[in-house]
Amino acid sequence: MKFLSILVALCLLLALAIAPTRANDDISAEKDAKTLTKFCPCPRNYDPVCASNMVTYANRCEYDCVRREAERRGRNLGFLRTGTC
Repeated sequence: MKFLSILVALCLLLALAIAPTRANDDISAEKDAKTLTKFCPCPRNYDPVCASNMVTYANRCEYDCVRREAERRGRNLGFLRTGTC
């Protein structure tokens, strides 16, 4: 009987030790899902554009991807000019 109670206690300790790592795996999976939605395929041509946040983007497509992501967050990102900032 004593052996059985020790075995049950060890199983409970093992379950408690494993439980937090599984919760962290779920959180990292949610973060991976959020980063996948930010993927935006753009050509690799270099035709720089300057945005209102004073960041130079490699081309208009990359600027548009960042602008759309900013709009999803409720922010506004304007186009200033072609060329570097």
